[in-house]
Amino acid sequence: MYKPADAKGKAQNVPVPVMPDLAKENSKAGLEAFIGYWYAQQNYAAETGDQSMWSQLSAPECQTCKRIEKGISDSHIHGRWSVGGSISIPAIESLWLDGARNQQAKVQVIQEQIDYFNADGTPGRASEAATNSAFGLFATYGSAGWTVTNLGIIN
Repeated sequence: MYKPADAKGKAQNVPVPVMPDLAKENSKAGLEAFIGYWYAQQNYAAETGDQSMWSQLSAPECQTCKRIEKGISDSHIHGRWSVGGSISIPAIESLWLDGARNQQAKVQVIQEQIDYFNADGTPGRASEAATNSAFGLFATYGSAGWTVTNLGIIN
């Protein structure tokens, strides 16, 4: 049974997100489903420290993805864990261009407050406040499906 992380310990039995079939399609709806899956995988990575699937969905040239990856790694170093920080995406606005390999979308990203704990239960690093931000997400469709190629906050 799934148990979220709390001040006493790490999350347990975290369900692994499953890619919906729609997210495999090269279509506006497919892109939007992929974006939902990409953020679900990011949530899973943040909760478990396992970034293997999320990293495969992010292109090496995505510098923001690399920063997120580094932050997740730091959140789990030496037995550390995080509490909270779950991301929800209430709005996705695709800027779909028919026939284009590269697509973009505006994504509203709401993230809960995150608290960090060391292996001994002491505070691990400064907490991060909850956020409600808009991001520009750029993705490319190729032989392996969608890949996030760039991500940036919209001011």
